[in-house]
Amino acid sequence: MKYVFLLNRFSLKDNTEKLKEKLENISKRRKINYVIEVNDKDNSTEDILSKYKNTKNVIIAVGGDGTINRVLNSIVGTKNVLGYIPYGTGNDFYKTNKEILENGINKIDLVKINDKHFINIACFGIDADIGNNNDIVHSKIIPKKQRYNMSLLYNFIKYKPRELEILINDKDIKDDFTTVVVCNGRYYGGGYKIGYNAKLDDGLLDIYLVPKINKLKTAKLIMSMKKGEHEKSKDITKYQTNKLTVRSKDIIDCNIDGEVLSSKEFNIELIEKGIEVYYDKYLINEVGKIKTKK
Repeated sequence: MKYVFLLNRFSLKDNTEKLKEKLENISKRRKINYVIEVNDKDNSTEDILSKYKNTKNVIIAVGGDGTINRVLNSIVGTKNVLGYIPYGTGNDFYKTNKEILENGINKIDLVKINDKHFINIACFGIDADIGNNNDIVHSKIIPKKQRYNMSLLYNFIKYKPRELEILINDKDIKDDFTTVVVCNGRYYGGGYKIGYNAKLDDGLLDIYLVPKINKLKTAKLIMSMKKGEHEKSKDITKYQTNKLTVRSKDIIDCNIDGEVLSSKEFNIELIEKGIEVYYDKYLINEVGKIKTKK
């Protein structure tokens, strides 16, 4: 089985060549069959990975959550295994895996949303606006650890609740929502533990609905997520399900694992043990010694 390292040049920038050299040395020392691919404006992730669709390989996404999501959507339906080395801004899927997965290959739940897939978290409302604010989240000026917080502050000031319809567990819920979060994993926003007890392989999604609340309550709720204390809040309603629909009168944005999906209707369905994920903490630790520039 071949190990295909897919490097996201947009995340790595000046560290691409240094990281390629590091991966080559590690792979040779481990005596593994490997190849290193780099995406850029002329070579998309989808085009690169189409070469490997008919064989079984470990496709290792080297980048952030968005890179993992693009690799995931490129290999769904093939025999390939999803691997990753966290090298982005938030690295939230990695934070979940450190708490849940065994070293090696794990079968985890996959989630389909319209014609796309995700494995960590999808969100609507203020959370989607925060994650989708590319001017701040991918800013070269703001330090990586502060980008989510800066986007949070910006969107907190200007945000207005969304009128949504949620179809879940035979209920039809219509309301103005501050946020709706769909969790397969646990973390989003660079360390906010929204899916406190979520598991990647239990056949269930943890859903958090927050109706329209004032900004003071919103601020307190967001801060409580750092410690997972939000589940005690009376402003949150939590459900568990394997299927739901989110509807809006107007086109809205959803953030799925760092990527943007826009629609008036989102049909979400869990596929139990639908993808194999390769977690290699030793490889991640070795490569993590290289630091990207802020």
